[in-house]
Amino acid sequence: MLKPELYSPHPLPAILNIPRHFTASAVILSQNHILLVHHRRIGAWLPPGGHIEDDEMPHQCAERETMEETGVAIDVVSSNLPFTGDSDAFLLPTPLCIHSVKAVEKGVDYYHIDFVFFGRPKQLDALPSIEHTDDVYEARWFSLDKLHEVPLAKNVVEVVGVARERLANS
Repeated sequence: MLKPELYSPHPLPAILNIPRHFTASAVILSQNHILLVHHRRIGAWLPPGGHIEDDEMPHQCAERETMEETGVAIDVVSSNLPFTGDSDAFLLPTPLCIHSVKAVEKGVDYYHIDFVFFGRPKQLDALPSIEHTDDVYEARWFSLDKLHEVPLAKNVVEVVGVARERLANS
């Protein structure tokens, strides 16, 4: 039995009354750099991503949002086997992790339930050029060694840590 001072209730009951949006993002690491976008509303840097559309799977959203926000084409890297099932039952690429972040959209609180995928640029010989779009304030490659100098959104440090561990073990 857990000692009372060690027990902390799970926060889930407290968030059940707040709407949730499903999102997907991509941690893209290449040549000891990470691709991040500057989010206008929160004023911080985070991996490219956004809301999952009705007609797409989470990994497709991560690829689409990365292209829309940065102009960089990526492939999602997953530990499970490629699609071999039928159209009624199949495995999806496994996300790097799933995390939740409280967000405010048009004055309303939401939780973004974010499927974070590990992404690899299709162009591997050099850091791909970034095309700035209207979707984000700015997009940039950052050296992983200097990441601590950048104002990051919530959970980004933890998510990047998971990605770096995955990369080291692959």
